[in-house]
Amino acid sequence: MTILRTAQLDVALGGRRLISGLNWQAACGELWCVLGQNGVGKSSLLYVLTGLLKPAAGQVLIDGTPLDASAPAALATRRGLMPQQQLDAFSHTVLDTVLIGRTPYRVGRAWDSEEDRAAALAALAQVGLASRADADVLRLSGGERQRVALATLLVQAPELMLLDEPTAHQDVAQQLAMMRLIRGLAEKHAVVATCHDINLAARFASHVLVLAPGRHWIGPVREVLTVAVLEQAFGCHFEMTEAGGAPAFRAY
Repeated sequence: MTILRTAQLDVALGGRRLISGLNWQAACGELWCVLGQNGVGKSSLLYVLTGLLKPAAGQVLIDGTPLDASAPAALATRRGLMPQQQLDAFSHTVLDTVLIGRTPYRVGRAWDSEEDRAAALAALAQVGLASRADADVLRLSGGERQRVALATLLVQAPELMLLDEPTAHQDVAQQLAMMRLIRGLAEKHAVVATCHDINLAARFASHVLVLAPGRHWIGPVREVLTVAVLEQAFGCHFEMTEAGGAPAFRAY
C-alpha cells in the first residue's frame, strides 16, 4: 500500500533550488535510502515531507491526502521524523524523553498510562538502551542520544517513518544493529532514511533515491545503485564487487 507520494515536487532552501520535479512513491514494506553529496537536499527533502519546510512547488501526499490539508493531530500518527541532531535544553530521564513519542495517543488525558510506559521500555530495549531508562538525557553520548531518538519514533509508530542520518555517531556494530532494526520496521511501515554510507544502503535498503544537482534516480537498489549512477552523483570513480549477496562499492 502506497503511503507517501510526491507530485512534481520542488525543494528549495535559501533561494537555491535543490530538487526539481520529483515524482516518487513509497509504500509499506519498503525501506528507501536517500543518497547524495553534502548539500544536495537530502535533509531538506525530509523536512518538506514532514511539513516543516514548504515545497517550492508540487505536492506531498500521505495516504492520498495532501500534507497541507491534513490536521496536525492526524499527521502525528501518519508521519514522524527522527532528526539528525537532538537539542536538549533541560535535564530529563531517557524514559520520559521516549514517552514524548506517545503524545498523539494521549488524547483526553495528561499523564502516561502503563501501556505508554510499557511501549517506551520495549522501544528502549529494541535500541539496546533498556538499562539507561533512568539516565539523564543530557549525560548520554551522541550515539546513545541518537538511539533514544529512534526509540521515540518507535513509540510514535507512524505509518511513514523519516530518519535523517540514523547511523550518525554510531560505531560499526551499532550501525549494523540500527540498520537491521530499521529494515525490520519496513515490514509494517514505509521507511525513508538519508544515508552517507553507500554500502549500508546497498546492503539494507530495498529502494534508493539518489540525488545530484539538477537530477535524481529512483528505484530498486539493484537497478539504481550502479557505478554509472554513483559516478554522476558523487563526481568520483567507483568500482563494484559483491559482498554477502549485496553490491559493494569502493570510491577512488
